[in-house]
Amino acid sequence: MAEARDIARLERIMLIRVPAALAVLLALWLVAAGTARYWQAWAITGTFLVLLFLVGTYYLRADPDFLVHRMQVREKEAAQKRVTRIWTPLTILLILLPAFDTRFGWSQVPDRACVAAWLLMLAAYAFVIWVFRTNRFASRTIEVQAGQTVISSGPYAVVRHPMYAAQLVMFPALLVALGSWWAAAGSALIVVPLVLRILNEEDVLRRDLPGYGDYCARVRYRLLPGVW
Repeated sequence: MAEARDIARLERIMLIRVPAALAVLLALWLVAAGTARYWQAWAITGTFLVLLFLVGTYYLRADPDFLVHRMQVREKEAAQKRVTRIWTPLTILLILLPAFDTRFGWSQVPDRACVAAWLLMLAAYAFVIWVFRTNRFASRTIEVQAGQTVISSGPYAVVRHPMYAAQLVMFPALLVALGSWWAAAGSALIVVPLVLRILNEEDVLRRDLPGYGDYCARVRYRLLPGVW
């Protein structure tokens, strides 16, 4: 149960740390792009700010325990720590690449394509919210929480890792929305650490979460129905 100090910490994160982090990210994009007229960066920053505030405010009132678990970022599993050492720098590089692409003109992404990708990103984000609503145990770190049960309804009836499936759409869509075909193509590299993360996560869940092995037998596919 979230305590008053946990809620106060979440409020500080939402009102101070998140806007500050987004301001730093925007500054990095503008500096890397060499122009303040990088409208895609402004649009994405504003979108993130609004979405994180709306979703954060909702969960702060409806289910603060969920937010407390989502804010945990330190992995306990050694295999996940190794994946993070690959995942984090690769993600940072790909997120900054569109700004350099804008500066040097490597890609020519039409404005309408940026807007379409932005809409696709929002659709994938909405799917993630559905995942959150279905599974309040969805954590950023690989662990089994107290009282956790196997979730097999909603998107979990189709694939075992629907949030990761949404990320495979949302991340390249974000990079196109920022104006870079090259960065979007490079996002395919994320698949490698993602697969490693999923395989270890399933080992942990089979070990620590009763009934997860039976769930895997019922729902065959991890990310893409009919593929894997």
